[in-house]
Amino acid sequence: MLHLSDNPTELHPQGQTRIKPTADILGIHHQTLRRWWKAGKFPKPTNINGILLFRNADILEWLERHQPASNQAEGA
Repeated sequence: MLHLSDNPTELHPQGQTRIKPTADILGIHHQTLRRWWKAGKFPKPTNINGILLFRNADILEWLERHQPASNQAEGA
């Protein structure tokens, strides 16, 4: 079960986030996040000067697509 620990709306859509903060937002371990992107279950990060960064727009889009059904029903 996915547990969001932070408010993802605080992510600026044009920004970028490192691996551990992204995993914290998703409520998962950073190694789980690595497995997810390697398996194609999560957007891959970009390598900028040796630092892996996720685009915040990709994170927000993924979160929107993977909301539990109960949260989607409340917004409708």
